[in-house]
Amino acid sequence: MNEETNTQHQKEITLPISKQKVVIKTMITGAEREIIETAPTKFSRVGERGEVVITDIAKATLAEKHALIDVYVVSIEGSPTSCRERLLKMYEDDYNTVVQAIEDVQKKTN
Repeated sequence: MNEETNTQHQKEITLPISKQKVVIKTMITGAEREIIETAPTKFSRVGERGEVVITDIAKATLAEKHALIDVYVVSIEGSPTSCRERLLKMYEDDYNTVVQAIEDVQKKTN
């Protein structure tokens, strides 16, 4: 995918508190989808009848949310460095705005 096509599948959002600009993807690849889907598996095991048993629901949920951020967030204020760590240090409203924007994109593409 060339750079021009890549930027066509992104959108910029402005955070309500800090007013920072965050760029997120509006489309992801199959490989990126697999990263998100497999993130919670670190906190699950196969049960006696072959069923998946989640061993720590809180950690599994956070692992999936972190994978969503890692895959979807392109940059914050033009920098692609440490986006998840930077988001986690933001005010809750700013963080929630980014997560909600990602969830909205997912709803449109599913």
